[in-house]
Amino acid sequence: MSDSDVELRRLVNALPQYEEQIRYWESQLDAISNVKADIFQAQDTINGMIKSEKSNEMLVPVGHNTSIFATINDMDRVLVGIGSRVYMETTREDSLRRLNKRLDDLNTATQTYQNNLVKTQQEYTSIRKQIDSLQGVQ
Repeated sequence: MSDSDVELRRLVNALPQYEEQIRYWESQLDAISNVKADIFQAQDTINGMIKSEKSNEMLVPVGHNTSIFATINDMDRVLVGIGSRVYMETTREDSLRRLNKRLDDLNTATQTYQNNLVKTQQEYTSIRKQIDSLQGVQ
């Protein structure tokens, strides 16, 4: 087996790993996008609550595409998740700050993942070109 055959085989065997890595980065970016959408919705809700000083009727999701109408009497008591299904009580303004911080962190992660995706795609394209070149030589 010639050196070019060995190199061709090595490159062809590497392609599935790059394809899997590309799918991984794309799925991570999708997941981040979904979390961002949830954060935007929470921000909108809390911003609406900040503007309202009185009690307010809200639609509250209770699970499996089911919601109930509820009257919120104390608009300054907000529960925020801090991890492992643990929640803490905070104010509207503090919960909004936490959401903004989380959004900043997600934007940073998005940029990192996007850079990794582009780099992996470029490496994949480079390997494909090398394969095409080696196949043309034979």
